Amino acid sequence: MKLQLELNDKNEILQYATIGELANAVECDIKNMPDDFHTNFEPCFYLFESGDIIENPDYVAPEPVIGPSQQDKINAQIMLTQAKQKEDQDKFNAQILLKLAGGTK
Repeated sequence: MKLQLELNDKNEILQYATIGELANAVECDIKNMPDDFHTNFEPCFYLFESGDIIENPDYVAPEPVIGPSQQDKINAQIMLTQAKQKEDQDKFNAQILLKLAGGTK
């Protein structure tokens, strides 16, 4: 069985596929990968050297992102806009109800 590997210029494995194809990928025989490859895979954690997949001795795990993501910021802005629209609609409805009840002229 073959693996499709997408590599960067340092031969670090960015992604892989066991089914289908990746653009600009190299092929590797599945018997040339470590037993824990699927479990431990992270982009750049493994290198492809001389037809074998090995752990990258220079791998540094990425720092976790702290704080809201870009999508969180977009969602918050949408919710804020909706809350403002609801507030405006509630004020308008109150004014209409007052006029209907004869409270204002």
